[in-house]
Amino acid sequence: MSRPKPRRSSLAGASPVAPPTEAQPEAASSTAAAPSAAARSKPSVTVAAPTESPPRRRYPPKVSFYQEPEDSARMRAAFLHTQGVEGLRSLSHFIDRAFMVEVKRLEARQNDGRQWPAVQPGGSRFGSFPGCRPSGHGSGRRRRPVPSRTRPTGLA
Repeated sequence: MSRPKPRRSSLAGASPVAPPTEAQPEAASSTAAAPSAAARSKPSVTVAAPTESPPRRRYPPKVSFYQEPEDSARMRAAFLHTQGVEGLRSLSHFIDRAFMVEVKRLEARQNDGRQWPAVQPGGSRFGSFPGCRPSGHGSGRRRRPVPSRTRPTGLA
């Protein structure tokens, strides 16, 4: 016993957004020569042309960083309580402004106020460098303990 062939929908390939496409010439000639009874009884489907939509807003690339939960809570509180007064549109806008203030300070202090050449993502080595102390060193902040890398006792 063979399975019946699946029926093809008259809407297959049609999109409510995309304009209708022209049929392939060879497909059009073969259907024009011998239309099936089912095709003759079904009305043709036309798709309306899409309306002109406003261009989509392009957002800058997303970046992420690690931050202590207490600092994150403090940052969100500062944003929330000063959003209307400072003209901040979003938390991203707030973070971007804060980063750029520090970048400009570093450029002024370390590079005579000139911008450094741009560095593409993944184009530099981050981490600790010999002779550099971590930014949190001596600040009195408690760091989370590093989990032990030894094997627990009692396991075979």
